[in-house]
Amino acid sequence: MALTRPALIIYNLLQVAALPCLGPPALLYLLSRSKYRGHLAGRLGRLPDLSPLRGRSPRIWVHALSVGEVNAASALVTAISKRWQGAGIICSATTATGLTALKKKLGRTAHVITTAPFDLLPLVNKVIKAISPDCFILVETDVWPNWIWSMRQSGISTMLVNGSLSSSSAERLSPLGPVKDILYGGFDLLAMQSPYDRERLLRLGFSSDRVSAPGNLKYDLEVPQIVESEKVLLRQTMGLEPTASLWVAGSTHPGEEELILAAHKGLKQVFPELQLLLAPRDPKRGPELESLARQMGFKAVRRSEVEQSGDVVDIVVLDTLGELLKCYSLCDVAFIGGTLVNIGGHNLLEPAAYGMPVLFGPYVESTRTIAEDLLACGGGRRVSGKEELQGVLNKLLGDSSERRNMGGRAKDLLQKNQGAVSRYLDLVAKALRGI
Repeated sequence: MALTRPALIIYNLLQVAALPCLGPPALLYLLSRSKYRGHLAGRLGRLPDLSPLRGRSPRIWVHALSVGEVNAASALVTAISKRWQGAGIICSATTATGLTALKKKLGRTAHVITTAPFDLLPLVNKVIKAISPDCFILVETDVWPNWIWSMRQSGISTMLVNGSLSSSSAERLSPLGPVKDILYGGFDLLAMQSPYDRERLLRLGFSSDRVSAPGNLKYDLEVPQIVESEKVLLRQTMGLEPTASLWVAGSTHPGEEELILAAHKGLKQVFPELQLLLAPRDPKRGPELESLARQMGFKAVRRSEVEQSGDVVDIVVLDTLGELLKCYSLCDVAFIGGTLVNIGGHNLLEPAAYGMPVLFGPYVESTRTIAEDLLACGGGRRVSGKEELQGVLNKLLGDSSERRNMGGRAKDLLQKNQGAVSRYLDLVAKALRGI
């Protein structure tokens, strides 16, 4: 750790040198994009009203980068609020969609919801001083050196929870002592998703008393139970036919939607009544995808315009927030996006929670452990591209017994791995007592 301080000094000097040239164009770019502009003030250090924290102790700050991390954090934050009922809970996110998810999932639990500041030392110090947390919990990723080390230097207990480190990342970090130290050395506790992640950190030189493997918080997924009458109503609301076969492509990205639509075109030749619910990761892309689907010859409608349509459609584009999870309960097969293009994937467990077969592409770096678990138990299948996606869907849509078996294995996997929240709570208690 001896090289950490010089590395941090170099990191901040590079920021100072780059800001005059890169700062103004970066600021203009952020102001020109609505998805950044709305929370830019928060990223520049502006805080919301902190008065709800007054008189509350301890103050526990939980940070989640975006929607996936918020989903992982929500059960833990809820459990923290029950165990430490007098605590002041601060939740932050970096992205606009992450903030929206925080407000939806934890708006009644967290006392303050805010945007994370840029990792510029004056901004970071200002925010830390104002919030004055007793414990800082970072969920999975979004590790910024100034942020973490300023917390440590202020005597604030810091934890990484639900952490993961791939073998390739560990290999890249191994010869870079100062880099691995400024990324992970500032945490008092490093709580990883699996024993494999823990072992990689140990091989990088971190001590065993700081590194543990309590499990994956995403397995403690909270999903609403939906009875059959609710499913009928949800199908109607979504513009889906009552008895038509349905597959859901959730959290998709540019570059893979064309492959998904092409696969759907081939499937329609075998299953004429088959419908697709296409849910882009960014709901604002709804008009773009509706247009793309129509160009490919489909009858398509956006979820927000279903009531005005009234027609039987081939594709419903989900352009609203907060409805995808329940939609997995309606489908026969689910495909999870961000995996046919090099994004790293999204939550593979949401369809599994409803007993649905889970398909995904080769790019699953962000959810690698769960992908491996699904493949091992037989609840998931990896597809390499359009042809394989279409082929696997064709087989599953034509074989209800295999769908049920595969979906059942996925659901069993989820249920067998639940319980990580209680183990993480014990680590939070340890952090609050002081390391």
